[in-house]
Order: sequence, then structure tokens, then C-alpha cells
Amino acid sequence: MIFFSKTSDASNFASGRGYLEAWICPVAIVLCSVALSGCASDAAKIYAQQNEAAQLRQQAEEKVPTPDNKGMYLDLIRQMQDEGMYFASLAHIDAYEQKNGSTPELQRLRGDALRETRQGAAADATYRKLLNSTEAGAAWHGLGLLAAQNEDFPAAVTALREAAKREPTNPVILSDLGYAMLRSGDVTGARVPLAQAAELAPDNRKMIGNLALLLLVSGEPEKARQVMDKAALPAESRIRIYGLAAEIGQRQPAVVTFQPAGVAKTGVSSAIAPTAKSVSPVPLPAMPFQSMMDRFGNGG
Repeated sequence: MIFFSKTSDASNFASGRGYLEAWICPVAIVLCSVALSGCASDAAKIYAQQNEAAQLRQQAEEKVPTPDNKGMYLDLIRQMQDEGMYFASLAHIDAYEQKNGSTPELQRLRGDALRETRQGAAADATYRKLLNSTEAGAAWHGLGLLAAQNEDFPAAVTALREAAKREPTNPVILSDLGYAMLRSGDVTGARVPLAQAAELAPDNRKMIGNLALLLLVSGEPEKARQVMDKAALPAESRIRIYGLAAEIGQRQPAVVTFQPAGVAKTGVSSAIAPTAKSVSPVPLPAMPFQSMMDRFGNGG
């Protein structure tokens, strides 16, 4: 039997504690290393995930088409002109041209702005540079409107006919051509383009107004009234139409005739009463345009 003395017990205890401490330290170091490596691994994973997400975002952004700045700028200029801001549009046309260069459309917009701001000579020169371009129809249209501004309606008719040749289904050009014909005294010739414009754009009040004007100067005031009623033209527009009819009648008594009795029914006999000697009515063309006007008058 072996007995341990107190000394040996203490020594053994001390040596056991040392052994335990010697064993715990490496384990702790290993655990700490494992923990640190785990932290490093987690950080690496997070970084990799963030990097991958950034790459995916970049790829997605590259697939989205970048905005067309030139197109957006042109849209802004068009919008300005639609809202009547022609002076402002001229400034932006200059800015666009300095940055992006010129195009036929940009020059056409310039011509329109110059015309609307009463810079006739510059507008004329701008339009004429476009007569052999893709904007030739619009350029001839602009020249026609310039002539009409100066009340040179025969010249307006000539230019607008050229515009209509290039854009035969454009109701605005056709309506302006018919109006210029009316103002130049060609009531019979105006019937075709005005009827075409009214059928191509039946909801456009300008087209309907010109059609009513044609009917008035053709001696059909009742049909003119029915057309205006159907289109719900406001009183201001009707007054303008009757005034233009009277003006055309005064300037061109040889080709325009009125029916005072029919006018009296409309309540505006003074607006279009002839001031010249009465003449024989101008015969009106037959189908197919009469049928279109009948549809307006009969509510069809």
C-alpha cells in the first residue's frame, strides 16, 4: 500500500494544475483561432456577397437603355412651340444646335418659330433651304403660311399645293390650302381640299370651321349652321366664320353669291350681306364631296 504524504499530495496537485493549465492554453488558443478564422470567413463571405450584388446591379443598369438626350431636347422644343412659346424655342434651338449640330427637323422648327415671331425674311430663307430635304412638305407649308400672313393668297395657294403634293393626307395642309383658295376667290377649287380635310380630321374644329366657311360663301348658310351646331363651335368661332365669309364676299363678288333669305334664318344677316351687285350662283361640284357635306347637315 502506498501512502502519499502531504508534500507529495501538494506537489502532485500542483503538478496536476500545471498539467491542466498546459492543456487548457493550447485549446483556448485553438478555439480563439477558430473563432477568429470564423470571423474572417464571415467577413469574406459578406464582402463577396456585396461584391456580387454590386456586379449584378451594374449589369442590370447596363441593360437599361440610357435616355436619348437629343430626342428629349427636341421634344422640349416641340412642346414649347405647341404652347406658343416661340421666342423661348428659338433660344433652345440655338443651344441644341451648338451642342448637337443641326438637322432638317431642327431647321424646320426654327423656320416655324421665326414665322410665328414675325421674322418673315429669316423664316423664308430657312424654309427655302429645306425644299430639297426630308422636310420639304413642311417647308412648302411654312412658305404658304408666310404668304398668307402677308395676305398674298395666290402665292399661298401655290406653296400649299406643293406641300399637299408631298403630304397628300395631311389634313392641316389641305385645310390651309382650301382656306387660301377661298381667300383668293377660288370657291369651287376650295371644295375638294376642305372636304378632304374635314373627312381626314372630323373632330378638328379648325377643319369644321373652314368647311362651314366654304358652305357660307357657296350660298348654303343653313348647312353651314348645321355643321357648326354638330361640331358645337363656340360663339366666338362662329362670329369669326361669319366675318370671314363677309370679307370674302366683299373682296370677291364675282365668284361668291349669298342667299339673304337663308342668312336671315341664322340671325346674322348683317354679317354676310353682299355689298356688290348680285351675280349668278357658281355651280357646285357633284359627288363625292357633296355626300360628305350632306352627312354633316343631316346628322349622319
